[in-house]
Amino acid sequence: MSDSRRYGEQEIAEILRRATEAEEVASPPAAGTGLTLAQIQEVGGEVGIAAARIERAARSLDLPEVSPPARFLGAPRSVARIVPLDRPLSDDEWMRLVVILRETFGAKGTVEAIGPLRTWYNGNLHVHVEPWEGGHRVRMSTFKGNVTELTTMGAMFLLMAVFTAFIIYAKKGMDPGLIMSALFGVLGLGVIGRTRLALPAWADRRAAQMEEIAERIPRLMSDPSGNA
Repeated sequence: MSDSRRYGEQEIAEILRRATEAEEVASPPAAGTGLTLAQIQEVGGEVGIAAARIERAARSLDLPEVSPPARFLGAPRSVARIVPLDRPLSDDEWMRLVVILRETFGAKGTVEAIGPLRTWYNGNLHVHVEPWEGGHRVRMSTFKGNVTELTTMGAMFLLMAVFTAFIIYAKKGMDPGLIMSALFGVLGLGVIGRTRLALPAWADRRAAQMEEIAERIPRLMSDPSGNA
């Protein structure tokens, strides 16, 4: 990362927030034309923030934002999180991260490694450790796969409701048999509605799990005892 870049006041506040992992930080000093990374580290050092943490937070500003989540009827059906790394994970750190992933997500998962690329995945949940633009990163992503299956099921019930209602009405007009068609319709709407309503809680849980892992990774890399 070039030390010649200057950061604006909003960027400085965001860097300090990420470095301290806190919701609020003191307002940065008036910067005029901005501060370099070294100057921000000097400011952070005065309040006890490690220079390495500030550099990692500054680097995260330059990472591309993760893609907007896929949505179903306005609710997120995918979640992603990127964590920049100061250096590649050692074999021991990677295995400790796998343990954290298994504990956090409650799944054994599958581990793969191809050269510097390392992956842990369980179904649609994937965690990659990979080189990225002169550095390294951990990229976590997941996708709610059964939404398509449940939506298809609900749509089939709705089609059955329309089809049976049309047949019954064409032959008998208003008939008690239309109640069966209505039940198909209610069932179809129920499946789709329940699928939609469950997504926000699922996305919040996955986002919280990924955030917990993101907070533990720096401690894992700085603590050789394994108490991350």
